[in-house]
Amino acid sequence: METHKVVAMAIYISVALYSVYRDDVDEALPGLIILLAFLLPILFYRIIAFFSGFGFPEYFAKDFKSENHPGPYALFFWILYLIACAFIVFDWQLY
Repeated sequence: METHKVVAMAIYISVALYSVYRDDVDEALPGLIILLAFLLPILFYRIIAFFSGFGFPEYFAKDFKSENHPGPYALFFWILYLIACAFIVFDWQLY
């Protein structure tokens, strides 16, 4: 397993423990399920990068049939994951 995946799971566990410590388990559970939904793309970002190559082909594009590198996908999912962790830790609300 790659190092950044282990770090992502460690962050998830620490945010989960903090959230359960701060709130009750019943109140923390919905937020942790949503945070898990943000963790899963980090764990499976290579599969997402592989399947993103399928779809409507752009024949006139310069990089047509080039390989999709998974690095930008991992960075994008990490940014979303850290924002979601900040929402849970600091108890921010969108509404």
